[in-house]
Amino acid sequence: MPTDTLVIKRHFNAPPERVFAAFTDKGLMQAWYGPETMTIPHCDVDARVGGGYRIEMHSPSGFVHVLTGEFKEIRPPERLVYTWGWLNGAGRGPETVVTLTFAARDGGTDLILEQSGFLTDEARERHQHGWNASWPGLDAMLAGRPKSTTPSPTILGDYRSPYVRSARMAFEEKGIAYALEAHPPQSPEILALNPFGKMPTYRCGDFSLYETSAIMRHLDETMPGPRLMPEDPALRAKAEQWISALNCYGYPAMARNFVLQYIFPRGPDGKPDRAVIDAALPEIRKLMGALDGAIDSRDHLVGDSLTLADILLAPMIGYVKAMPEGKELVAAFPNLRRATDKLAERPSYIAATQPPAAETKLSAA
Repeated sequence: MPTDTLVIKRHFNAPPERVFAAFTDKGLMQAWYGPETMTIPHCDVDARVGGGYRIEMHSPSGFVHVLTGEFKEIRPPERLVYTWGWLNGAGRGPETVVTLTFAARDGGTDLILEQSGFLTDEARERHQHGWNASWPGLDAMLAGRPKSTTPSPTILGDYRSPYVRSARMAFEEKGIAYALEAHPPQSPEILALNPFGKMPTYRCGDFSLYETSAIMRHLDETMPGPRLMPEDPALRAKAEQWISALNCYGYPAMARNFVLQYIFPRGPDGKPDRAVIDAALPEIRKLMGALDGAIDSRDHLVGDSLTLADILLAPMIGYVKAMPEGKELVAAFPNLRRATDKLAERPSYIAATQPPAAETKLSAA
């Protein structure tokens, strides 16, 4: 049973209408919510009774915290009631209720915050500290000094790379905001994080990683949202098997020796090197046959839900299908074709194929 209620009283130098809006308007919430060092790169708000909200807080050290709840009472500019709960992995932690009252005084607003339903004193004290660390941000926003909305997680690489697309897909599936910096392989920015010069590389606060599989696993294990690897040890091992197979056998055959031969032809007269392609076709068919058998009548490589193995596969097969003779190659394996057609329809895949908002010109390295 709940053991405690938190009560905080605060005065703000802005009218009640403006302070009330700071708790219900998406743009205003992004401009102040959370302790001063946090940024809010993504926020969804449906400010009506029964509507929900989702606030994504990024810390400078790279941690991401996601707050969700539902509006229970909305009486602008006097009273606001909503539930409050932190995402915890694929689930949600204990729920509390926040009640805010707003009263005009001396040209500003007296705010009373009551948060009830805490299960422990420690949780109540932690939230008291969090609110008190957040008020300077609200003061600054009301004074016309909004916080930055830059995300902490950053992927560096060329958006056209299948591996960059897989890393982006993982973020999209988790629902976590991220930045994409456009850099070609072997660039100073990539080499600063990966001595081998390959992409993508990943930076989040002081933490950095390279190798797509490692980036996606770290994301899945540290960020809230749906799990992208099975809980069952046997299924998880199968997913790891396919991740390794796609990296070891899939990328060299399908990407390096097939797709890139068409995109960057280096054969006689500037045409694709047919000898390289023909040598790759038996390996591609062998791999596709194994993938087709693993998928069988399902829509995924492992189990009945999306895993990192599917996310790694989708951009590779997408490029194969876009090449001459690629569609015919995949068509010979109906399970693989069906499953990857569905993967290509996912919003995460579509988003991952788009260039960054402020794309810089990249060399065809």
